[in-house]
Amino acid sequence: METIKFELTSNMAIIRKPDSNETYYTYNFPHKIMLLGLLGAIIGLNGYNYYLLQKNLGKKVDELPEFYTKLKNIKIGIKPKIGKENFSKKIQTFNNSVGYASKEVGNNLIVKEQWLEKPTWTIYILEDRGEEYQKIKDYLIKRKCEYIPYIGKNDHFADIKNVEIKEVQNVNKISKINSIFEEKIAEKKNNLLDEILGFDNRPNKNYLYEELLPTELNEKIGYSKFSKFIYTNQELDVKNYENIYEIENDNIYYF
Repeated sequence: METIKFELTSNMAIIRKPDSNETYYTYNFPHKIMLLGLLGAIIGLNGYNYYLLQKNLGKKVDELPEFYTKLKNIKIGIKPKIGKENFSKKIQTFNNSVGYASKEVGNNLIVKEQWLEKPTWTIYILEDRGEEYQKIKDYLIKRKCEYIPYIGKNDHFADIKNVEIKEVQNVNKISKINSIFEEKIAEKKNNLLDEILGFDNRPNKNYLYEELLPTELNEKIGYSKFSKFIYTNQELDVKNYENIYEIENDNIYYF
């Protein structure tokens, strides 16, 4: 079995969280739905804008955008290029004065967004028998796209580079996962509290990131299912090996 591997980066990026109104905060990790939208744009599948336009025009549309309907079964792995230090972030402030943005005096709405600065992730796409996988593979290798891919906003262009096709191997009895993974498949063996309190004197300190990411899309409410994902260099007690594969000595979890 094979996997497509590539680097995804941008000078600036925002992967907007859905739970804030005044300031739009960003995830550290690109969730699967965002990546499916990016891949769908590359191969020319319709997205949210087309779906909403057709719906507002009273035309019959599918329940969900085309990119999600056709790509939702593709399995993806994500390896962030962070360690002890997180991605750099900045808050950007804008004035929206189109007139209907705010009911306050002056009709001016102040918008605040949190942007990631120069984030980089290694993305893995697991081989399947679908036509879409082969099209994604062809477009990425040949550096083609139907629509320009971006990360969060259409002025945050996505830079996709170092596209490779790699062989994957099944794994068993591993103690490390080198990508983000769902909390339910493994437990951490080490206690980071010992490090914080100074009881752990090992030279290579552990790091741990946890983030609640959307995993499914629903027509009426948008993101309908979330799962806690973890990224760490800690030793793990892995309970489920079903979707973990070895690629170049890295253990990657696909979801």
